[in-house]
Formats: sequence, structure tokens, C-alpha cells
Amino acid sequence: MSNITNKFILLTVISSALFLAACTEENSSGTETEDDPEQVDDSKEVQWPISKNSNNNSDISYAQYGPRSLPSGYDFHAGIDLPAETGALVYPVLPGEVVQTNEWNGTSTGAGTSITVKHSDTLASSYLHLHSIEVEVGDWVDKDDVIATVGSSGASYSHLHLGYFVDLPNPDSRDERYSKNPLEILPHSAPGEISYTFKDNGEIVLDMPLQSMTANSIDLISSDGESLKADYYEIVSLGSTQRDQQVQSGIHFSAERRSSDHMRFNLTVKAQDHNFVTEQIIIRNFNGEVILDASK
Repeated sequence: MSNITNKFILLTVISSALFLAACTEENSSGTETEDDPEQVDDSKEVQWPISKNSNNNSDISYAQYGPRSLPSGYDFHAGIDLPAETGALVYPVLPGEVVQTNEWNGTSTGAGTSITVKHSDTLASSYLHLHSIEVEVGDWVDKDDVIATVGSSGASYSHLHLGYFVDLPNPDSRDERYSKNPLEILPHSAPGEISYTFKDNGEIVLDMPLQSMTANSIDLISSDGESLKADYYEIVSLGSTQRDQQVQSGIHFSAERRSSDHMRFNLTVKAQDHNFVTEQIIIRNFNGEVILDASK
């Protein structure tokens, strides 16, 4: 593994529309020329960072992007968590340049030992709670390069927190206000069934799968046609303090990990205004596709 010395490094085309749009903006010719060093190589694929595999759901996702429950209480998760044993090898999801490394101070909670990899001028991925870092800032890493090992630094159990960022003003700095659901680029199957219960107190209890959870917005529609909408990307853009508030866009959120089934969780939503009587809920994914449309 060596530092970048060749300006003709080829970037990766991925299936994500956002990624394609960003790459197209930088290079619309679609062919390699000496005048366009950041050319796209469509022979490479996005891979899951632990299995180093491009098949659907190759790594287990144990904590979803968005509302979740922690022992300390509710929070909004700006990435996904992939459980693995301490020392498991970590690979980049895409080729790129290592632009940030951070060693855990041994006491604080949070990102712990971490790495950020830049894939283009505005696209990046991050790898948190590491046990060890195997690269240096400035290294170019490809899909076969080990960049780190899984750990539990800054966390309560051994896992990899994977973050994905679009349109970072400064790709050398991990700013979670610009995070997106990593499933936008990672190969995954449909999320599976979401069941629901409308309760008399106005709550809607949603039984959600953790694996392939692509939910990105929730609409509540009242009996008289009024609506409330909470968008996950708008919530995360508020910053770490405000995004953790349980009321967003007039909707109160709570989440609970089910002890009897570690691969599912309950998400409960309710209009903050008790006069708002919810008759319908619509959940859309980050592509705007409806994944649940349920009425009372």
C-alpha cells in the first residue's frame, strides 16, 4: 500500500444515483483521457467492509440508520453498526484516499479510534470504534487493502460503525450533518415486512427489521387531511444535539430494541399535538419509494 503518486487513479462507479451524479459532474465524457485524471472505472464494485464481499447483506447490520435506543436513552444514529469480533479485518467499501485517522484517548465515548476515506471530492466513508489502524493519512487504499481492525474503542461492544457522506464541504473532516444511509451504496435486499399497530392513545407501534433498513421519511396523515412529515436527512443535518431530540417536525419518536429478537426493533411514532388524529402512516426509503402505507 503506497501514498497517492499517480493522478490517473480510477474511481469507482456505483449503483447509487447520488454517487453517479457526483462522478458525472466531475467527468461527463465517460472515456479515459490524459486531460481528465479522475476517470471512472466501472469494473469495480462496492463491497461490505468486513466480509469484503459485494453480495447482498454480506455483513450483518445490527443498528440501523435513524432513530434507535441506547442504554443511555434515545438517539439518532448517523450510520450503521456491523458486529464483529475484536481484531476482525476492515476493508474500504470503495477505493480512496485516507484523509483522517484518530486514536482513541482511552476514556471518552464516541467515535473512538477511527478512519475516514475520501472517494471523490465530496464523497467519503468512515470507520469507527476500531481496535487498530493499519494505514496512514495520504495512503491510497483499494478493495484488497486492510485499513483497520474491528474493536470497541469509545463503545460498549465490539463492532464497526460505518458512515457514508455526500457533499462534505471538507472531506478531510467527518461531519455527520452530511451523513447518508450507507445502504445507499451497499448491496442489500429489500428490508422485509414492517408490521404496525394503531393504538388508542394515538401512537403507532412499528415492528421494524434491522437488516436492510432503508426508512428515510415518515408521514402522518390526519382524519381531516393534514399531514406531518419527518425526513431523516433533514433531521441529521441539524447536528448531533438537535437530531437527538425525540420530537422532529411535530412527530414524537421512540425506539426500542427487542430482547427476544435481536434483529428487529420497535419504532413508535405519535403526533406531538394531541388534537392531531392520525389515520394513515406512510414510510418512504431514501429513494422516495413507499415501503409502508397503512391506515387505521
